Parts: sequence; structure tokens; C-alpha cells
Amino acid sequence: MKLFQTYFLRQVRTPLLLSLSALSVLALLTQSLSTLDLITQNRQSALTFLYITTLTLPQLFSIIMPLAVFMAMLYALNRLNMDSELVVAKASGFSPWQIASPALRIASFALIAHLLINLFFQPYSFRLMRKALLDINIDIAARMIRPGEFNSPSTGLTLYASEILPSGRMRDILIYDERSADAPLTYSAKEGQVNSMPSGRTSFTLFDGNISSLNDNGAMDITFFENTTYDLTEILAVNPVLRFKTSDKYLHELLMPDPRDQIPDRLRKGYLAEGHARLSTPLYNYALVLLALAFLIRGEHKKMGYGGRIAAAGALGFTLRLGGFAVASAAEKNSALNIAQYLLPLLTALLSIWYLLHKRRPHTLFRLRPSRLRAFFETN
Repeated sequence: MKLFQTYFLRQVRTPLLLSLSALSVLALLTQSLSTLDLITQNRQSALTFLYITTLTLPQLFSIIMPLAVFMAMLYALNRLNMDSELVVAKASGFSPWQIASPALRIASFALIAHLLINLFFQPYSFRLMRKALLDINIDIAARMIRPGEFNSPSTGLTLYASEILPSGRMRDILIYDERSADAPLTYSAKEGQVNSMPSGRTSFTLFDGNISSLNDNGAMDITFFENTTYDLTEILAVNPVLRFKTSDKYLHELLMPDPRDQIPDRLRKGYLAEGHARLSTPLYNYALVLLALAFLIRGEHKKMGYGGRIAAAGALGFTLRLGGFAVASAAEKNSALNIAQYLLPLLTALLSIWYLLHKRRPHTLFRLRPSRLRAFFETN
């Protein structure tokens, strides 16, 4: 028995890794589209783009893991059926439960890994991502000025810099400010640096330049300076406080938020739905594996293949998982539906276990025997 179960584990391992990798790459490519503006708009490096995209992997793994395990199980069981290896195992005296033991072992490992991702790795990585995004938003120079272009972040204000060095320092700076009620001011400097204070104030420090304006007589007034500061706080107000979203919080922060935070009722329901979703979604690893076993272990051997069973199992499995997403979304508005997040995978698992352990043939489970049918009519 141990030899067969070891062989079964080897048959599942490769398709599991392949399906998990394929779904991860697909999900990562989809997610990367939403962060592509870090390069195109904010002029961040490819390394920053890769870092932020990588930090989304734990959540992607959490979403795709049950489906990857389910697909790998369907593939492995179908292969064992087509090679008549499951028929030999049944003829040798293996019960459906003994054959299912390696699959349930894999589901157990997946459940533990999924739970660790939901409870620890996802909130930790999302906190790092939120901090990185805040640093990018505070990087005013990257958003406000594009080298070689005249930029107008506010009405009546035009900024120009011929070059922005990797350190953030700018060269050949020109600022034209006509917002003053008296006369427009023109700042010209060889170099400059945008600085963001922890208090939220933002300033433009200019080096080696001059300020020119027209006086009442129409003459040009020029004031030279070695360095001066131009305040940008009113133009680009950036909140330097790091704020975490629902996906960034740990389980205890979701289920037992700090009363001092004065969380509104709508947000509190969202916290509860997210917390219960993190605890319930690992159960889908068991539910989907048991569903695959119920479709492909029980039943008679078919030489023509098991395409119909695989299609039915796949449709039911994906519908089940989509139903889980729908219930989690509905629970954000109605906290009473949080119990359904657990019931959906648990009921699927229990029905699959009942079907696997039932000794009668699958096609006779819901068929009345003639003797029982006669007895029913005689007694009534």
C-alpha cells in the first residue's frame, strides 16, 4: 500500500507544480498591468516595478492554490485511470479511502501552506508594498517634473528642468510663477532639489540662480542668490502617514479592531468578511480534492476515457470556487453570511466523503430496488 501511495504522490507532484506555476505567471502578468504606470508615469526603475509586483505574489498564491491543487488532482487521477492503475489497485483490495489517502495528504499540506499565507505572508508583503507605494507618492520630483518638458502642476505655475539625476537633483531649472497679484516671478537656477518633510511640507531648494520680475516702471528687477527655497506644499500636498487597507491587516486586527480607531459599521463588516475569508478559503483545498476523488475514483472503468467526468468535475469545482468569492463579497454587507463562507466548502467535502465511503455502486445510489418499490406500494 505504501508503494502505491508513494507512486500516487509522484504522479500528483509534477502537475501540481506545473499548474501552480502556470496560474501564478498568468496572475502575475495580469497584476503587473495595474502597476505598469510606476514606470510609464512616475519614471520608477524596473527594479521598483519588479519589487512591488513580487509583493503581490502571496495574495495571488492564496487565490490560485485550491484551483491548482484541483487541476493537478484531476490530471493525476485521469492518468491513473487511463493506465488502468486504479483498476489494479481496486482489484488488489484497496478501498476508495486508501486510494484517496495520498491525495488528502497533499490537500493537508496545501491547507497548511494556504493558511500561513493568509495569516502571515500576505499582510506582511502588502504592508511592504503599501510603504513602497507611499515612498513613490512622496517622490514629488518623479511625478511633478519631466526632464526636457515644461510642466504645469498648477494654474499659473510652469516648471522646467533639463535633466534629473539618479540622486533626484535637477539641472538648469526654470520656474515661472504668475499666481502673485503683483507681478509674475521667474526663478532660474543651475541646480535644484525637491525635499519632502515628515510634517508633510514640500519645498524646492534652488542653487546658484536668480529671481527676475518687472517692477511698476516696466524695468527688470533681478535678484541673485546662492540658494533659496520655493514652497510647493500648497501645490502638491502629500500625506506622509502610512495607512493600511483591509488586505494589509493581520487576522487579530480584522476580527478584533482597536476600539480607539472608531471604525464605522460598514468598514467593520468588511473587516469581519476579510478575516473569515482568510480562515475559510484554505478549506477549499480539501473540498476540491475530495470532489475530484468522488468523480474519478468511484465508478466503473471506461476504456473510452473520462472526459465527461472531468468536464463535470471541473465545471462544478470552478463554480464552487466562484461561489466562495460571491459569498465573501456579499458578507461585506451582511455579516450573517460569514457562516456560509465555511459551510460551502465543508458541505462539499462532507458530501464527497459520504459518496466515497458508500459501498453501493454509484449508479444505484439513488435508484430504488424493485423489492423496495413493491413494499412501498403494499404498505401504502
